Amino acid sequence: MLKQLTDMVSKRADPNYHQISGHIPKEMATEFKIACTRRGVSHSEGLEQAVTLWLAQNTQQSAKNRKND
Repeated sequence: MLKQLTDMVSKRADPNYHQISGHIPKEMATEFKIACTRRGVSHSEGLEQAVTLWLAQNTQQSAKNRKND
């Protein structure tokens, strides 16, 4: 827990990081928090992994769509 707090503070002060937020269904948020805890990762790390995957999938799809135009 202390490491997560230290990481959060250091990322908050790091100019290479930016905070994002949004609204998702409550059940999804609960499942996300449980999954992060089970895997021993912070919510920030879990969110970063999720966004990385989303960007990879959507970047590939966008490239395919542009190629077909």
